[in-house]
Amino acid sequence: MPTHDTEEVRALLALEHAVVRAIQSRDTHALQALVAEDFVFRGPDGTELGRADFLAGIAAIPGTLLSVETESLRAHVFGDTGVLTGIQRARVRLDDGTEAADAATFTDVCQRREGRWWLILAHSLPTPPGAPTAP
Repeated sequence: MPTHDTEEVRALLALEHAVVRAIQSRDTHALQALVAEDFVFRGPDGTELGRADFLAGIAAIPGTLLSVETESLRAHVFGDTGVLTGIQRARVRLDDGTEAADAATFTDVCQRREGRWWLILAHSLPTPPGAPTAP
């Protein structure tokens, strides 16, 4: 739930939902229009990727993405900087027919540039077992 229901918060939440939809459908063209050219992804294993490598990684996810969802989503606006936090859960059907699930706690940093919001940094950490989920 956002901290304040303002136009900026609604725009940040819309950006986050668009990113999640693009990841689930592996629409790297749509993602390219949402993440800044200087975007950085920091993964739970310490990996740091730029925009091109992040997009290539999304396209290369093995199997079929069954779902990508966010929980406990919060948005905060600090001038031209926006911060989104939450839990992302994903389910994948692998090529051998088995399913795998993943959960990560994330912080996404956005910046308003020339009148629109861009995702500039995504930081992901493993979600601790038993972490709360949305009601």
